Amino acid sequence: MQIPFVIDRIQLVSIFFSFFILVFIFSLVKRRRIREEYSLLWFVMSFILLYLSFDRFAIDRIGNLFGIAYPPSMLTLMTTGFTFLVLIHLTVVATQLSEQNKELIQEMGLDRLGPAALRGEILVIVPAYNEELNIGSVLDDLHKVRLAIDVLVIDDGSSDQTAKVARASGQARVINLPKNLGIGGAVQTGFKYAARNGYGTAIQFDGDGQHLAAEIPRLVETLQEHSANMAIGSRFLEESAGYRSTFTRRIGIRLFQMVNSVLIGQRVTDNTSGFRAYDRRAIEFLAQHYPVDYPEPEAVILLGRNGFRIAEVSTRMRERQGGGSSIHGVTGVYYVIKVLLAILMTAIRKPIVTVRPEG
Repeated sequence: MQIPFVIDRIQLVSIFFSFFILVFIFSLVKRRRIREEYSLLWFVMSFILLYLSFDRFAIDRIGNLFGIAYPPSMLTLMTTGFTFLVLIHLTVVATQLSEQNKELIQEMGLDRLGPAALRGEILVIVPAYNEELNIGSVLDDLHKVRLAIDVLVIDDGSSDQTAKVARASGQARVINLPKNLGIGGAVQTGFKYAARNGYGTAIQFDGDGQHLAAEIPRLVETLQEHSANMAIGSRFLEESAGYRSTFTRRIGIRLFQMVNSVLIGQRVTDNTSGFRAYDRRAIEFLAQHYPVDYPEPEAVILLGRNGFRIAEVSTRMRERQGGGSSIHGVTGVYYVIKVLLAILMTAIRKPIVTVRPEG
């Protein structure tokens, strides 16, 4: 007669514990420590625990219903499933918070700068992160361009004197992002600035000194001559002895070429080029929808899938002035896989633009 008593005691402890969890979750929601939408999974699990506590044979019945030879294993399955649901839910919430954080950081940078004093219709967007040693020569190079351009440096939360050097040159306006957003978030900040200040053309131009400012007129001409929405400065459209990427990069670039030709029906030789020109339509679109994870290859798919016209022109590029690429070996393979996944997801999403842009 001792065993039933032990089982009853365990059942009572289980009931007490389940009630405690339910009341505790309710208390957290009541005190606004957990938002209602995030508490649903916990409430569901609490009620399931209560049910299992009151009905000591519930596990056996559920196991028999699904033909499980060892019914107690259902507890492990339920616990694992709940854990996965919680982790997925947290990932969704973290993604939303990351997007909101990006928007907040961008707006802080834009608000500090204020409206532009336009010299011309062309804005050169220069994203820069810890480019103290290069940004001065980049701005000097841009100053030589025989076009009416405005230059905007996006200091992407640098820990060095990038912003100070850029401002001291007197050749650019500088947006200070209080936190590093990465190349995608920095460039999108530039698009937002261009859209709000009425620029007709935007040029994406790296701050590391690899791009040649003398090639900007070719990009602008290509944009106009082909009535394109985006013109890409390609390193691989023509054979050139001036630039040669790493072996892993070349494999990835070839792979992106094949994938993009299938997904958007157009061959783009340099999907990873950060030297690009955009017209007004593309500026307004990308100010809202620019990819932030792997922006260059994703933007090609995004624009192509939404009916924007893309053109390419062969451009020269300097070799890397210092340091080395972080994309090599196993890291490079991992990068290519992640980019391919991002490209595929971008391709299968419903187009944002329902009418093909004109011109």
